[in-house]
Amino acid sequence: MRLLINLCAHDGIISEYTGVATMVQRYIKMIHKILDHSNIEFQLNLITPQYNTDSFGYSSSVLAMHDKLPNTNIIQLSNGSDGKINFGSIENWQTLTKNAADYINAISNASYDKIITIYNDVPYTSLASLLSNQPNHIKIWIPHSTVKIHDTDAFTKKDSQEYNSRLKLECDAINFINNTDNNFVAYISTFMKEHLVNEYALNQTKLIELLNGEIVDDITHTTPSPDALQLYQQVQNYDQIILSFGRAEKYKNHEATMLLGKAMNIKPIVAVHGYYKGQPIMNDYIKLSQQTNATVFIDPPYDFVKVLLERFKNTLIMLIPSTKEPMGLIVNEVRKLNKPNILIVANNIPGLREQITDGVDGVLVDLSNIQASAEKIQSYLDRQKMQQLMFNAQETLRTKYNFNKCFEKFFDRIMKI
Repeated sequence: MRLLINLCAHDGIISEYTGVATMVQRYIKMIHKILDHSNIEFQLNLITPQYNTDSFGYSSSVLAMHDKLPNTNIIQLSNGSDGKINFGSIENWQTLTKNAADYINAISNASYDKIITIYNDVPYTSLASLLSNQPNHIKIWIPHSTVKIHDTDAFTKKDSQEYNSRLKLECDAINFINNTDNNFVAYISTFMKEHLVNEYALNQTKLIELLNGEIVDDITHTTPSPDALQLYQQVQNYDQIILSFGRAEKYKNHEATMLLGKAMNIKPIVAVHGYYKGQPIMNDYIKLSQQTNATVFIDPPYDFVKVLLERFKNTLIMLIPSTKEPMGLIVNEVRKLNKPNILIVANNIPGLREQITDGVDGVLVDLSNIQASAEKIQSYLDRQKMQQLMFNAQETLRTKYNFNKCFEKFFDRIMKI
């Protein structure tokens, strides 16, 4: 069999700055894991926006990792910004999508028995509608969020022109998928599945499961950067810390980490990455940190949190405080470390609560009530209880969020279409 896979993503191919990148890299790894030793003759095209070496998020190491893969091409296409902007605006997405469609449509269908195009997230939302409709060509959109979930963030405000334009883009894409053969949507969580069906009227026959998870047998050992180790020295001697990390976004709710730490008399540590210098929310973090005795690391080395989680030996509360998450990755990333000194605590919201059975393999709290949350967390700060929670979490990780099995199931499904 001759198989062509086109994998389109704005992040994760030659860059690394979002959770989407993490999952895209896992898709690539699993495609090769399945196909490298099969009897299928395959080609993998990795299609990404053009990046300059000084573009936000560009990673020479990620590029090198994918560049050496067998049967794999990396294709950088313009989104109209000359490599200056990677995510961009709707106009950038439209340019990128057209260029991706032109590239894919120029490939001879006759050269392959089956073609699979997997396109990720917002910038490629409308790609399927621009691709030629051939019976051997399967198209799968993987939305990692929608504008209805993140209706207000660093770039979009609800009911603004950009919000309405993006909403129309998403609705048009779902309508096309509903009414066109060989077009599907892969859902990354139960919450996302229900959201797409209930909020966008996606036909359930168009759904394919591809839950976010961890490649459980993939243990990578990397040398920590000197800068990350230096920052770690600032926190390594605390008896207890409460940690949150992620993008500098209001919905990430890092403020709750600081307030909770103050209420519990536990050192709050917040590591955030901004989108640009002088992003206003950074001043808000700094101001609140002064009131709560929190330490805020702004734009630390990307491996800093990994170093902290792996090396910290005392009690660490890993807080996921987000007010909106389609399927947060942190819960299972921390479970994979299997460290009984870490207590996983998440805000009780869709996209997080489906990953945790409260009091069994993690703790759920209502962060709209800081004092009640503090009291509940305090009741679990016992080494024996923490050890049992992490022990139970290993079973959850292996049975529900083993990405090897999740992706193999997904790949088997699309190969049978």
